[in-house]
Amino acid sequence: MSSKNKTWTENIATSWGKWTPPDRPSPGEMRVYEDFLKQILSKKKKPNVMVLGSTSEFRDLYAKYKVPCTVVDYRKENYEAMGTLMKRKKYKETLLTEDWRTMNPKQKFDLILGDYCINVLFKKDQPEFVKNISRILKPDGLCMIKTFVRYDSEPGDLAQALHFYRTKKKDRPILETIMAPMFKNAYDYKKEQGTFPGVWNNFVKLYKNKKMKKEEIDYFESLDLENIPLKFYIPLFQDIIKIIEQNAGLYGVRYGGEWFSTDVPILIMKKQ
Repeated sequence: MSSKNKTWTENIATSWGKWTPPDRPSPGEMRVYEDFLKQILSKKKKPNVMVLGSTSEFRDLYAKYKVPCTVVDYRKENYEAMGTLMKRKKYKETLLTEDWRTMNPKQKFDLILGDYCINVLFKKDQPEFVKNISRILKPDGLCMIKTFVRYDSEPGDLAQALHFYRTKKKDRPILETIMAPMFKNAYDYKKEQGTFPGVWNNFVKLYKNKKMKKEEIDYFESLDLENIPLKFYIPLFQDIIKIIEQNAGLYGVRYGGEWFSTDVPILIMKKQ
């Protein structure tokens, strides 16, 4: 199949099992989400909950507690593909094929969970997105979104990150060490966007210069980075916090507790 015909579903959802935290929700992050859900369940027997996107881990969490959930994804195919990765049987899910920026569900929500939602929207779309989240939350509702952030505009040294992986983190999945530098190294700080093909091209250059091992590039090739059409946005931490405070309310920031967690805080929004 040509790269022109490959869709987001085929490139990401069907290979999702090859991705690891922090690209997927980590065990520590899931404990944070579960603690918040349990707190809500201690006060409300039937809360309204939502998943932004079709993240299987979040749908599994709701299924564990037998809480009906609304899943908002722009394509039914994404929802179906990610559903095959769930460890539990789906529990009363309702799919809305809508845009997060303009979605208009009939009910308000007690808890909304999302993974990297902010990172797959352009910078200019953030105020509209956050404002809409505020609109659909109940007065005491919360929206928790793990977000890849940066604290400066330095691209970092990808070759050095690979060396650190080989010498210090070889017993862990490579993405734990490489995720942040691989995206930052392919990021255009003026345009405020990056591309997955750009990430892949950097790996190819390293491999040709003998700074990347074959088994390493083989793994990233298996993720089909070259053919993923998504563009990504990496906000400065202070910038995205300001956008949340201006268009919703900031309830707080939590971390999964893993060594890489400062790169991927869980930003918690409340109704403005």
